[in-house]
Amino acid sequence: MDKWLSHPTALKIISVILGLLLWAVVHIDPESTPQTVMTTSIDTKIIEAAKIIPQGYDAEKYALTAMEPTVVRIVVQGRISDLLAAASIEDYPVTVDLKDAKPGIQELPLTLDMPKGIELVEMSPRTVTVQLEEILTKPFELQIDVTGKPADGFVAGTPTLVEPTGEVQVTLPKDDMSRVGLVSTEINVDGEDKTVSNKRAKVVVYDTEGVEMTNAVVSPETVHVEARVTPPFKSVPLHVRYTGTLPDGLSLVSVKPSIAEVTVYGDTKSLEGVQVYDGAVLDLSKVEESGTFQVKTQLIDGVKIIEPAEIDVEVVVAPVVTRTMTAIPVTVEGEADGQTAKFLVPADGKFSLTVSGAESVISKLTAADIRIIVNVDGLKPGVYDVPLQVDVPAYVQIVIGDAGTLSVSMEIVDDAAADSGQDEDSEPVTGTPSDVPEETPVPGEGGAGNEEPSDTGSNTNT
Repeated sequence: MDKWLSHPTALKIISVILGLLLWAVVHIDPESTPQTVMTTSIDTKIIEAAKIIPQGYDAEKYALTAMEPTVVRIVVQGRISDLLAAASIEDYPVTVDLKDAKPGIQELPLTLDMPKGIELVEMSPRTVTVQLEEILTKPFELQIDVTGKPADGFVAGTPTLVEPTGEVQVTLPKDDMSRVGLVSTEINVDGEDKTVSNKRAKVVVYDTEGVEMTNAVVSPETVHVEARVTPPFKSVPLHVRYTGTLPDGLSLVSVKPSIAEVTVYGDTKSLEGVQVYDGAVLDLSKVEESGTFQVKTQLIDGVKIIEPAEIDVEVVVAPVVTRTMTAIPVTVEGEADGQTAKFLVPADGKFSLTVSGAESVISKLTAADIRIIVNVDGLKPGVYDVPLQVDVPAYVQIVIGDAGTLSVSMEIVDDAAADSGQDEDSEPVTGTPSDVPEETPVPGEGGAGNEEPSDTGSNTNT
């Protein structure tokens, strides 16, 4: 026995047993009941700010625009082990049921979902005031704002919305929807010399005072926008020119390009001189029937880029007919001061002209639609064959024939000489240059005056 008690292991076991007996003597009150011993394992927990969670309402129809308060104070109790197991604030969800709530302001009870084994001692407050508003969704046109300054010598064109191609949808409570002032996005072109693209440009909603409405829901939230950065440009009217000739027997009825204007790009000085773009040329030799033809736009002086690069031109042709227009007055231009231009052929100053074209065009033609001009600028007194300048409406051609040119015979008369001749002819002279007049002296003049009537008569007959 003495040997066993002196063994180290036995001594350790005895020490543990004595320690447990001493702990029991100190901590156990002989007068306490078993129930009192159990209460020492119950504790209390206080949660100062448990978040209130709204649930049950249709978020597509209503918006929770106000809730007061947003947190509550909770006091719970339970066994220490249970409290330690539910130590997180998320283990004590406080909810308000909005399933049957209507638009407007209302007070509703709060519900606390307690963890297992834990009891609620106190919750303050036990109700919450909420405000529900009806939700509206409306389409809005997106405004694209260009910020920054392009590189020197370049300008930013009008930005475009690449995707989506239509309007954006904005969702807001009904009262807030009436305050929407602008829906926009931005694209920065600072220092750029080529087209800028932003595939994730954020869409922002502003109220009528320019303040961002952060509660707005936008669909889509981002868009794809582009801003062209180019040399200076301007839009000018388009004029289609022709080259070649139509096949025999055909005439133009109409030529209608698909657009009325083109955009030309170049330096500012060069663009100042471009008022009309006539670099689109239609080759009539390739037009065998009515239809739509593609015409390329060619560069002209000072222009670096032209848009569009091709133009659709609708061409209508029809069989050609001819018609002779009579009694078209000829307008005289370029008469010098002191001179008069007189028509010799035709004497009445009216001209007959044969024209050709499509029947639908020629049938509507009148003499007033044709302008014939004869220019006598720089001509001295005398008789001349002067070529005519003829202006006819579009799609009407002049039939010149074998003559090759159109002309009239004109006499240019010096007004002073004509007036002098009229004074001399005011006293009629009889006889011929061979007749010898009677010698009747003129009072106050000598014999030299006897030959003057003969000379005068000779000039008149010339």
